[in-house]
Amino acid sequence: MTDVHPAAVEREKQALKNALSYIDFSRDVWWLLDDAERAMFDEANRAGYGLYFVAEQFVEDCYFEKGALEPLVKIYSGQKYQFASVFDRLLEHLMEAQRFDLIERLWTSVARRTRAEFFFQRPGRDHGAHARVDEAKNYALEAYAQGIDWMTRLGRLDAAAQLTEERNALREERFPSLPAPSDLRRIDEPVFWELISKSRSQAQTTLEQLAILGELLRAFKAADIKRFGSFYAKLMKKLYHWDVWALAYAARGGCSDASFEGFRTWVILQGDPALIELAVTNPAHAAERVPPEPDIPEAHCLLMIEETYLQRTGSSLELPSIDLDKPKGKEWTEEVFATTYPQLVRYYASVTKL
Repeated sequence: MTDVHPAAVEREKQALKNALSYIDFSRDVWWLLDDAERAMFDEANRAGYGLYFVAEQFVEDCYFEKGALEPLVKIYSGQKYQFASVFDRLLEHLMEAQRFDLIERLWTSVARRTRAEFFFQRPGRDHGAHARVDEAKNYALEAYAQGIDWMTRLGRLDAAAQLTEERNALREERFPSLPAPSDLRRIDEPVFWELISKSRSQAQTTLEQLAILGELLRAFKAADIKRFGSFYAKLMKKLYHWDVWALAYAARGGCSDASFEGFRTWVILQGDPALIELAVTNPAHAAERVPPEPDIPEAHCLLMIEETYLQRTGSSLELPSIDLDKPKGKEWTEEVFATTYPQLVRYYASVTKL
């Protein structure tokens, strides 16, 4: 790439700012990366910066400038806690906007996500990984401490009390005991889909659906929670296919590995086995039932299932892997995507113009 005049870079950046959706952070980043020859990437190439890092920083700056805070909270809420400074900029903007509800959502999600990661790693103690497991626990406890401090300062005392209860249980590595199972049915395939559909009918967002689904699962016996997880893992593995990834890529305008996991979960949470079959066998027809920018979950369904089992039994659940060594089907690259899946490209080009 040849050198580009700084004024041209600034003009391009202004045009890109106006073209972002300010709805889906990941989609906007991948949209920028669709054209690696953009003038804004010239300096990054010469300085040796990764293009993804540059695109992500640009989009984040634009979102902050625009005041598009909810999508940023969604992205940050899916992260595990490492250091409080990671959230400083977002928290500063949330405070200025007085979005205390989003601050509560952020800390609650980060604390629980980090807690789930600890319980996922906890069996590693049996294999000598004491330092790694203890580090994960300490991160979770610190996340809870930060959340409790913020909720107390903001006067959100009910949230502070709930986080305190969860932190105390985490410190002792226990969960509050669940009541005896109230749904004594065996979770077979029809019951699995019934629970998915029921949670979907009661939720406005995918994140809400996962929370409702967790509550429904808590009413079952441990063996049935495990069976539910096995059904889920089997479907996630089935959807680990290049054609399904193409559908996700077209619908979202780009799709990373992590986003593809979320997309597959979203497909399952629609509660329609026929959609799963179509996604694998005929993604062009499945596209008619997959909107642009689907509300893929920021939380991991697998961790929710494992945590529910832990609450019921006090022991960890190990489910089958949700991925293969590589996706099934024929591999494609971004360079040939448009010619490999012309129907998908045309369909989403048409519906996004409506």
